[in-house]
Amino acid sequence: MVTSGTIGGDTNFDAEVDACKLRIALREAIEKDVGVENALAQLLVTRTNAQRQEIEEKYKELFNKGLCENVEEVVQKGNFLDSVKALLLKPRIYDCECLREAIMDGNDSTICEIISTRTCEELEQIRVLYENEYESSITSDLDDYLESSAPQKEFYLKMLDSPRNTTSEVDDQVTAQSVVTLIKAEKEQWNFTKCPEVLELLAGHNFSQIRAILKEFQRRKDGNMEMLESSLKKHRSDDVLSMCIIMWVKAIRNVTQLFSELLYLSVTSLAADSARVIRIVVGRSEIDLTQIKSHYMMQYNKQLQLAVQQKCGNDLSYSNIIALIIKN
Repeated sequence: MVTSGTIGGDTNFDAEVDACKLRIALREAIEKDVGVENALAQLLVTRTNAQRQEIEEKYKELFNKGLCENVEEVVQKGNFLDSVKALLLKPRIYDCECLREAIMDGNDSTICEIISTRTCEELEQIRVLYENEYESSITSDLDDYLESSAPQKEFYLKMLDSPRNTTSEVDDQVTAQSVVTLIKAEKEQWNFTKCPEVLELLAGHNFSQIRAILKEFQRRKDGNMEMLESSLKKHRSDDVLSMCIIMWVKAIRNVTQLFSELLYLSVTSLAADSARVIRIVVGRSEIDLTQIKSHYMMQYNKQLQLAVQQKCGNDLSYSNIIALIIKN
């Protein structure tokens, strides 16, 4: 499937001109006590991440200070600043920071989101950056900071080693055997202690193979067309491992649709999950945000941009910069 982001960059890009514009805006914010948020938003959301990296380099060269560092001195802490920092960081460095924070906080939903939705190449980059930055590996930190009895820990490790889309071969015999295993596990109420092979089955094959397995499982005997996700929700309580499996399966089925669903949950919950909104909107702005917007409209009959503005409108600078990225 061909996907596209909402940020395409400036065709007349000049890093030095942009660096000077931002410097003037930041200095005026200090000297004249005027807002800098609009100037930052208007410029940064119309540049690609690669262009922003050039601006950062040129800014430091011209003014002997990092752009992000200067912004932090001027802009108050909050969602707008977090959005700007997400835009200025390289994508995998941003992923790395988000994953580290989630592991430290025991935030399983974020851990699962990042591990489930990145490609093999992206995950490998994250692993290297993580070890260089924190002098520890993702696997060892998962082991250290999650409870020793946490059943999702084993699944995280299997997900990290998943072949994902590195191959697309489908073995019909593997499909048939796997469906038998899943039906047996369903009869056991998805008791993964009794049926541990299910975790390996769902994470150990390439995505094309897993999609074939899920499709055949849905066609199982007695006319039962229930999807694996629905069966899990019906038979198990709302536990962390089930949440992880469901998110993983949804990412394999259609990752843009998963992001659309996560954004919906983020902006309709009692307290908006702004960190997730920023992570998805900024992170997918050059990949598939156009398709995520389309899925959102089809699934929820509402524009994503409007949903964010209505939920977060009291935080005007934040809602504006997110809306600009979505609209771009």
